[in-house]
Amino acid sequence: MVFEDYYDEFFKGRRSLEDPYRKVTISKDEYKKLIEIAEKYEMLAKKIDQVESKKSELEKQIEILKEDGRQLKDLEEKTEKYLNSLLRTQADFDNFKKANHRENERYRTQIKENILKKLIKHYEDLLRAFNVLDLVEKGESVKKGFKMIVDNFKKFLEDEGVKPMHSEGEKFDPYKHEALMVEENEDIPENTIIEELNKGYYLNNKVLRPSGVKISKNKSNL
Repeated sequence: MVFEDYYDEFFKGRRSLEDPYRKVTISKDEYKKLIEIAEKYEMLAKKIDQVESKKSELEKQIEILKEDGRQLKDLEEKTEKYLNSLLRTQADFDNFKKANHRENERYRTQIKENILKKLIKHYEDLLRAFNVLDLVEKGESVKKGFKMIVDNFKKFLEDEGVKPMHSEGEKFDPYKHEALMVEENEDIPENTIIEELNKGYYLNNKVLRPSGVKISKNKSNL
């Protein structure tokens, strides 16, 4: 150190007062300065030791922080991995719920359609019976009661979204009509529905039962 060099140089130049070969006399002020310099040296040496000790402590703390940082990074990577896994699982579960909901809705719709088709047949049987009964001159009270049953049945079907088709005069559509008969007719365009033989029905604008119809054909195409 610079101070040590200065201290050694000073005493090399002047040597101890008890040197038998060369005695040097110094003044009190010079001696006092030497004492002050020695005290400062010892004080600085202690501070240097303290700084070195603090430095070692800080280096240990830095190593601990580095290790904590590596552990934190590992923890963050694991957390991200688990989070991604959780998000994928959640997405799969949501897709399953949606698919299951669609399947249940399809199943319920299918059951409802099958039940309504059967009820339509009963409704038509009742309607035919009422039409026959209506031809009878007597039994007005029976007719009124029967008509009430038919009207209630009709209202029930309407409330469920069932409504009849009106196909006569329309062009034949294989998606909602079923051709039961073909009739030659030159007066109307070909494939025009001449008559509804079996009533067709919609369920909320979807074909519940196709209409059985008689369609026209030109003679040249028969």
